Amino acid sequence: MDKNRFDYLVNALNEYEGVEETFLLNGEGDIIFKSGDFPLTNEEAKAILEAWKSKESALMFQNHRFAILKNDEIQLAAKNIGAGKGNIVGSITKEGYYLIAHTRDEGMILLEWSIFINKIAWS
Repeated sequence: MDKNRFDYLVNALNEYEGVEETFLLNGEGDIIFKSGDFPLTNEEAKAILEAWKSKESALMFQNHRFAILKNDEIQLAAKNIGAGKGNIVGSITKEGYYLIAHTRDEGMILLEWSIFINKIAWS
């Protein structure tokens, strides 16, 4: 996926209030693109993808725990329960990358975000 396609996906996601950060990972969890300058290391990205692929019960993002509520080969939906740090939603793209976004608890509920990112990733 090239930068223009990633920017298109980010802009489509940002049509709704609540998207904080968006990033794209390859199948090994390496960061391909980020929507801005926010702290996300390759190690943290790899751990998020590993939690997704191995169907763990939670993942860590920016030192906060997110309980994984939906996890299949195509979609991910996780929520930070205690600290109010929002959601992590993800979808595999039609090109085989992993599009992941951190969203606030506004605009849409978690499962709506999950469906929305999947729709965008396959557009």
